[in-house]
Amino acid sequence: MNIAVLVFNGVELVDMNGPLDVFLHANRFNAAPFYNVYTVSATPGPIISEGGVVTIVPQYTFETCPDPGLIVIPGRIGNDADSSSIPAKAEVVEYVKQMAEKGKLILSVCVGLYTLAETGLLAGRKATTHYLAIDYVESHYKGIDMIKNVRYVRDGNFITTGGITSGIDGALYVVEQYNGPDVALEVANIMVYNREAPLPPGTILPLQDQSAS
Repeated sequence: MNIAVLVFNGVELVDMNGPLDVFLHANRFNAAPFYNVYTVSATPGPIISEGGVVTIVPQYTFETCPDPGLIVIPGRIGNDADSSSIPAKAEVVEYVKQMAEKGKLILSVCVGLYTLAETGLLAGRKATTHYLAIDYVESHYKGIDMIKNVRYVRDGNFITTGGITSGIDGALYVVEQYNGPDVALEVANIMVYNREAPLPPGTILPLQDQSAS
């Protein structure tokens, strides 16, 4: 499976690297690498992240990347003058929309949901995001059935995840579907990641099967 990890100015590193690490570790348990993971952006120039602390050089552009089976959308934080979470730019939204309409699997992490919601394709579907961002989504993107108190939700070819590290949960869910629960468990153990950890403050329901498909 080709996995395109979207990068753009302001991309959240944990949102990006959490799923990326899951898929790369999963390759250790296949006879040959199952996941071909790469970064992709709208333009070939450097990407500025974490307030200028990190510069990312994308491997591909939308025009040159291998045909993806899965697209990962991390969250985005604005520039120093605007630290709020915001969608990626229009060309990224359009790329996501085109890929989703072709039936590609889409995984949004945290407020990467904003970018996915901008496509209009989540109307009438279940989704989740960071618990502090749910009110914003409900007020700005009508028709999305927001699910609270979960780490991830799947509805059709869309997998949306909660805050930051829950992108790891969403990626582990994908690994379970393609490689089985034993491989997903091995990956979680290697990453010293506790899938049964309590949900963050602001949530009240016990942890359960998070798929709402």
